[in-house]
Amino acid sequence: MLPDNLVNRCRAIRTAYRALEIKHHGAEWSIEEDLLALSNDIGNMNRLIMTKQGRYYDETPYRLEHKLAENIWWLIELADRLNIDIQKEMEAFLAEKEKQFGITDKG
Repeated sequence: MLPDNLVNRCRAIRTAYRALEIKHHGAEWSIEEDLLALSNDIGNMNRLIMTKQGRYYDETPYRLEHKLAENIWWLIELADRLNIDIQKEMEAFLAEKEKQFGITDKG
């Protein structure tokens, strides 16, 4: 599951970004702007995956591992802003899929 300290660290980083948004733009980003940023990062991740598979040329200054982690961070951030308990929802999702597939060994 997502450890509490990981979620708290995600929140602290987003708080720091919000301070920069207010400083430079006079307001924090909306949820829609956060989603747009995630969409952009997903596009970068797509290119990196295609590059890794030899189907695209490497044009981004990013690493695939970093972009994957950043996209998870954005999802945690969006869940937080939408008042969704992502830890609880991940547990429910995994339990449902384990039941669906008859998985009894959980780790």
